[in-house]
Formats: sequence, structure tokens, C-alpha cells
Amino acid sequence: MELWRSIAAAWLATGMAISGAAFSQEWPAKQIQIIVNNAPGAGTDLVSRTISDRLASILGRTVYVENRIGAAGAIGADFVKKAAPDGYTLLICGDDLALWRALGIRESINVLNDFEHIVELGRTDFFLVVSGEALVANNANDLVRLAKQKPGSLSYASPGVGAPHNLAMELFKQQTGTDIVHVPYKGMGPAMPDMVAGRVQVIMTGYPAIASFMQSGKLKILASAGAVRARLQPDYPTLGEQGIPKVEQQGYFMFLAPRGTPQAVVTRLNSAANQVLSLPQVREDLAKRGLVAGGGTSEQFRQKLRSEVEKWTGVVKAAGIKAEE
Repeated sequence: MELWRSIAAAWLATGMAISGAAFSQEWPAKQIQIIVNNAPGAGTDLVSRTISDRLASILGRTVYVENRIGAAGAIGADFVKKAAPDGYTLLICGDDLALWRALGIRESINVLNDFEHIVELGRTDFFLVVSGEALVANNANDLVRLAKQKPGSLSYASPGVGAPHNLAMELFKQQTGTDIVHVPYKGMGPAMPDMVAGRVQVIMTGYPAIASFMQSGKLKILASAGAVRARLQPDYPTLGEQGIPKVEQQGYFMFLAPRGTPQAVVTRLNSAANQVLSLPQVREDLAKRGLVAGGGTSEQFRQKLRSEVEKWTGVVKAAGIKAEE
């Protein structure tokens, strides 16, 4: 009996392998839909449209982008989660899905378990920035010294509780033992006038949000928040170089497929995406938006997501952050 069971299992495995191979050879047999879970013109949307035509050229099928917005991105993500796992409905989104896991919100969507992880498409470095009108600080240690002189007297802006900017600053506070008051805004746009005027003094954000203010001296970068210096702004030392290790934050964009999509299809999508991201024109287009092209294997991307969720879960717990759904 055990022998027959072994033979049956072997035949089943062989059949599945043949079926999967046949599926991957036929795929793609029709147009591919990329869902973006936020509005046209947002960073995720721009990344999607930068790569979609090139993907279409490599795969030999039409690739079209559709924005499905609402519920802070959950509607689009849920649509792809529930789509047939056949490689024809895909998701491009920001790192918000990983932060949801850390924050314990929108628990019906699990970025680690509900999707196949194709590749990281790109990333943007974060920077520690102060108001040139309000603070005399030349580096991150100057900011720490000022914050410790009068605990609670300085404030930092973010586009909302649970945003990457909020979590990055809470990690900074934990690592430096400082008390800097959080002032949440409804987006980056409303925060910037108060930063420029010095009504709030600190922010941790990506370069595109501050680029237009840099030449005027209204805002000043003290450090980059990457493991290494920002590729597009290499003149700014990292926090680690200034003696503040473990405070690292980057925004990034994810390419996902529904859980159960055949591995052969995921592998082919990964290969095609890496080809697109290696194109000089694509890298240049992304750089104009303050983004560094991504790439790498699906497994590298999966491991990064696991690490990010674990890291920010610890920050959320230590800071007692309670984000709203």
C-alpha cells in the first residue's frame, strides 16, 4: 500500500510540474492588468506608467494600468488579493501594505501571506530635515543636543499617524533618547508651509517633498536615513556616519501578484521587470522623480518585506502608536 501511495504521489507531482510548465509556456496569452491602489499622479502611479509599456514590449502583450482607489489603498490591494492567480492581474503599490502589518490595521490584507512577491521596483531615500528659519543645526547631533536641552520644545511634522515619516522619527527618538512632539498633518502638502515658517522644526521625508525648498535655505538636510549615502544625493552623510546607527528608512514600491500565481510566471515577471529596470531611460526617468531603480530576485524582495514588518512592528510597539483604519 505504501508503495502504491508513493507511486501515486510521484505521478501527481509530475503532472503538476508538467501542468505548471505548460501554463508558463502559454503565459501570457492575453493582456495583463496592473492595479495601482492610489490616485493618478501619485508616486506609485508614475512608477507603474514608467514601466508598463516596457513590460508590454518584453512580454509581447498589452499591459494596462488601472487605478482602484479608496480606503487608503485597501480597495485596490483587496481586488488583486481576490483576483485569479493566473498572472493577468497584478498590483503595484507603495510600502504602506508592509506598514499595515506593523501597525495592526487593515488586517484582512496580509502583504506576507496574500501575495507572491515579484520584485522591488524602486525606492526613495529619506532625509532628516530641519527648518532653516527655526533651528541652528549643522548635523544630526546638533539636533539631538537641542532636543535634549529642552525636552518637548521641538516638534516634527508627518503626513499622519502611522505614515513612514512618523515611524522613522519615532525610531530616531528611540535611538537618541529625545522627546520631539509629533504634529500629524493630512498629507505632506499641508505640512510644508509650517516647516518652512518654522512652526514645526523637523521632518523625516523623501527628497521630492523638499527639493523645491532647498536652494532658498528655508529647509536644511542634516542627514540621509539610508544604510549608505543616497545615490542621488551623495553629499549628505548618513545618520550612521554621525554616530546614530539603526535609524534607517526608505520608501519603496512593490510589484505583487495574487497568492498562488504559478512560480514560473512569477519568475518570468521578475526577469521582465529586472530587464525594464536596467534600461538607462527608465533609470533616468525614475531619478528625475527622486527614485532609485530597484531590482533583484523575488526571494530577496520577500526577505526584505519580512525584515521591514518585523522592524516597524517593534517601533510601533515601543512608541505606543495607534493608527486609525
